[in-house]
Amino acid sequence: MKNLGLISRFHVAASGRSLGRSTIRTYSFWLRKCWADTQTPASQWTGATIEQWMHTLTQQSYGRVSRKQALCAVKFVFDHVLKADLGKLDLPPCPPERQTLKTIPSREELSRIFAGLQGQPRLMAGVMYGAGLRVEECCQLRVQDVDFENRTIRVWSGKGDKHRLTLLPDSLVPSLERQIRWRAALHERDTEEGAGFADLPGRLAYKYPKAPRELRWQYLFPSARIVKQRRWHAVAAGIQKAMRKAVADAGIQKRITPHTLRHAFATHAMRGGNDPRTVQELLGHESLETTMIYLHADAARGISPLDIPFRSHQQINRQADAILRNELQSNRLENQLR
Repeated sequence: MKNLGLISRFHVAASGRSLGRSTIRTYSFWLRKCWADTQTPASQWTGATIEQWMHTLTQQSYGRVSRKQALCAVKFVFDHVLKADLGKLDLPPCPPERQTLKTIPSREELSRIFAGLQGQPRLMAGVMYGAGLRVEECCQLRVQDVDFENRTIRVWSGKGDKHRLTLLPDSLVPSLERQIRWRAALHERDTEEGAGFADLPGRLAYKYPKAPRELRWQYLFPSARIVKQRRWHAVAAGIQKAMRKAVADAGIQKRITPHTLRHAFATHAMRGGNDPRTVQELLGHESLETTMIYLHADAARGISPLDIPFRSHQQINRQADAILRNELQSNRLENQLR
């Protein structure tokens, strides 16, 4: 392993600690950038090297989140690849953390977007909105993860390598049943042509040698290509491209991506009567505070003074006097009861 490059060694260490694919891609980016900015081989990295690099990122106007990702990437490498102590760093101050504003499309906007989607991308978008799935979670669903009997979708090794159950919307049942019938026919054709294998998690393929060719292990939303006798799953780029076109065709100016559908699920689910704790479990959030961000994510609260019917100063003063008298009377009654 010592003869491998830093990125290869990082991938080996990351796979052994169940880092998500997006996390591995992000960390790889920052490790390459650290080498490019410092022009120092990874074997010669020290705490001082990283400290100076973090100041460089500040000068390059990288924000709080980006700098935090970069620091997490090098910390992981120091701990699990270089086996060295990063030490105590004198880091530049970070700007205060700011709560981001979520873009939540309305139900009417979503109907226009779905009208512009067709085929597999339309069904995938429906699953992400109807079940609150992340893009990668939707792409990696397998045939056996859809439980029609219990109206449940099983998500395995989601963000943070966590498993969870989420809802299977009744309205998607006919479409998903058709998708599975089509997937079975496609798998049969692949098998006849000598392909039809699927990669299984961990060592399941060694424990169950016949499982890689079973329909239940095939990806529900397959790729159009077969590589090394395997038909991989659809990739995020495909649904992202389809969504961009559908949003543009619908004339919507908001920035709406496939992940926005997950935001919409959270907001609309709570607005539809689900309690926040239930939505938290369906989304797989660790903290209820994260879920509560979506409670009023699609609208500002309150009433604009421009929308308040005009009333004279005399009417306003009379109303204020009445409120004050009621409060005084309530206080007197409360004192008497004491």
